[in-house]
Amino acid sequence: MRKLFIICLLASLAFSTSLLPAHADASSKQCDIRYAKDLIGQRLTLAIKEQARAEANANKVVVNRHTPEFEPDRLRIFTDWDNVISDMYCG
Repeated sequence: MRKLFIICLLASLAFSTSLLPAHADASSKQCDIRYAKDLIGQRLTLAIKEQARAEANANKVVVNRHTPEFEPDRLRIFTDWDNVISDMYCG
């Protein structure tokens, strides 16, 4: 009985590891603003917007938009009335 339990346990372990991918999916990008935070306080231009997108590893950028849906590959930039970046986050 004990041998049967061990065999079943090893078989289930072997099967479960075969379901895991061998490598991470390169197409799924995850936004991370740690490298783009230094742009807060600068005036938002097209070049700064693209720089923030690239540094945050985001697929797209939205400016001054609050939406309820969460997208892990989207960078949100918020500006004041003078178009100076006041905050940014992913989602």
